[in-house]
Amino acid sequence: MNLKRHAHRWTAGLLAVIATAAAAPVGAAGPEDAWRLALSGQGEAAFALIERQAERDGAEALRAALERRTEHLQTIEAKRAERLLEAREELATHLVEDDVIQALRSAVEIHTLSTDKGAVMQDAKIRRLVADAEGRAEAAERAGDWLDAYELYYRLNLLHEQEGSFREPFERVGRRLIMLRLYVPETLHEMRSAKQVAEGEDPLPAYNNLADDWRAKLEGVSQAMVIRALSRAERSHVEGADLRAMLVRGLETLETFATTTDLSKAFPALASERLVDRFVASLEEQRRELVAQRGKAGYFELVSVLKAIDRANERSLELPDEAILHEFGNGAMAELDEFSAIVWPDEVEQLQRSTQGRFTGVGIKISLDESQAIKVVTPLQGTPAQRAGVLPGDVIVAVDEEPTIGISLQQAVDRITGDQGTPVTLTLEREGVAEPINVTMRRDEIPIYSVKGWERSGPDETDWNWFIDRENKIGLLRVTQFADDTTRELRRAIREMRAQGGVNGIILDLRYNPGGLLNEAVSVANLFIEQGVIVSQHDAEGVERESQVARPSGVELGDVPVVVLINEGSASASEIVAGSLQDYERGLIVGARSYGKGSVQNIYTVGSIEMALLKLTTQYYYLPSGRLIHRRPGAENWGVEPDIEVEMLPSQIADALVIRQDADLFEPARGEEKVLPGKLLEDGVDTQLETALIFLQSRAAAKKNQTAVSLREGA
Repeated sequence: MNLKRHAHRWTAGLLAVIATAAAAPVGAAGPEDAWRLALSGQGEAAFALIERQAERDGAEALRAALERRTEHLQTIEAKRAERLLEAREELATHLVEDDVIQALRSAVEIHTLSTDKGAVMQDAKIRRLVADAEGRAEAAERAGDWLDAYELYYRLNLLHEQEGSFREPFERVGRRLIMLRLYVPETLHEMRSAKQVAEGEDPLPAYNNLADDWRAKLEGVSQAMVIRALSRAERSHVEGADLRAMLVRGLETLETFATTTDLSKAFPALASERLVDRFVASLEEQRRELVAQRGKAGYFELVSVLKAIDRANERSLELPDEAILHEFGNGAMAELDEFSAIVWPDEVEQLQRSTQGRFTGVGIKISLDESQAIKVVTPLQGTPAQRAGVLPGDVIVAVDEEPTIGISLQQAVDRITGDQGTPVTLTLEREGVAEPINVTMRRDEIPIYSVKGWERSGPDETDWNWFIDRENKIGLLRVTQFADDTTRELRRAIREMRAQGGVNGIILDLRYNPGGLLNEAVSVANLFIEQGVIVSQHDAEGVERESQVARPSGVELGDVPVVVLINEGSASASEIVAGSLQDYERGLIVGARSYGKGSVQNIYTVGSIEMALLKLTTQYYYLPSGRLIHRRPGAENWGVEPDIEVEMLPSQIADALVIRQDADLFEPARGEEKVLPGKLLEDGVDTQLETALIFLQSRAAAKKNQTAVSLREGA
């Protein structure tokens, strides 16, 4: 089995195919040639062959699909040009009005929509805007206008994401907001409400302090935890952690903590400029000493820094030890990578739930509506909520008599979920019903289904019409995550399709799939790949430490054409599946470059009796061809590049997500019409899906034509 080397997109054979297709009479090139061209990244040449095939074979449906695609692309480009013009006009207006935040929003949109992003960044207006916005962001941070500072740095970071020139201040202000959310959530809530009002929107509902006590959240945090976590990180991180740099970053984060003035509502000493200055001066002295030292920092330096912080705190702010250790530990770990972190005692249970792939609750999907109320999207079939009569559109106004107004979505989830068998009461407001409804139910384990099809065929979460094109027997398998039963669910879907007449092609949709279990990613790839390495794990020097291989017994679709859809939201296990199918030329990859999360995290205990954990990046994933998936800092190549890149405008992406979400509901809310997924294709909303379908339809049309010819010749 030959592996496709990512760098070698053109081969002599493919050049010959192109030359033959261009010079030969109609009928000389077929769908296999188009498929090979597509695998080499020559999408337009492949579509040219498909168009000729459609004319030759008299495939009216395929010709119509190609014509619709052309119309859709033309419409999209017209929308792009129209929106670009509008965004430039809006930018000019915002600049005249001196509204830098709105001007930056327009600049980011122009950058996103433009095909020549370099030219955008060299535009004199954009350059002046960036300089002005940077100055205002710095001023906003100094003045304690945290939300404005965050938004300015956020958009500056978007514009300069590749070079990362605004990453540090963006992360620093983001850390301030996280601190506010933990220690003074009511203050942050008031800031956000005031900002909404200033922008002409309604204020947020009154703040609800449900389970927002920072003391309870930091209970059990100890110096021993931090020492064990940082020591383990220094020994085991994939890149060989620089403990000295980690200590410096921890000190800088404590300075950020002490200078976030609004935290004084939780820690009154922070209102004293004199005490803050004394504390910060001590931190700066420690930082200078660390930087001046030579050699590798170790346990002695770690303990010495923590003791110095403790002394400085005693002589100035006298902040709680738990808060000091929490922020120092978080800051030190931030020096490593975005996936390494200390899992503090209050976070352990949530991590364990996420890695187990199941939870106990009542079985409802919820969202925040326009008024920030907790609204039921849908109850899941066969769950306590569905049996109790909860309906789509119900508004949850209380949980166990505690009002939900003003709480976050995560707070609502935390209140509704709980131990299996325990009771919970939801108070619901329902359209057309005068009085609130109290519904009591017992929590149960809720199964998580990770595989969805094209269209709902019944109320159960497993009821799907898998065929996006039943006539041509083309199936759509949408994998939302890689959980314990993902492979089993896919096998069941395959059996159901085969029972309905067979499968001529599969679209494997991995868009927005954040990953999950490695063993499930390997077994899913094994459904298509018969033998060979699927993924391997390497250390920072590139030395292979472990690998996972395909087994002949695992193959279910070894001879079925497959198109894999990916985008920026496809990460980790999704990238392993897509990349391995690409390397073996087993699947055509369509969409946009994937996220670039190719690192392995191990979990270590750093507190007594698993009171706290350390999530640490210890290895990198490599694809069969030797490609590194992970996006290292400053890297230009990462993730999985599609064979056929199909860009979707921001408006398309938003529309596609809404249509898909609504179409996945078997029963819409009262008064709302049922949304059908066909709208994605008919209106040209999801051009990535449309492209994938056409490639498989061309193969199906050719197969039909070949069968018809054989029958005629036999007659």
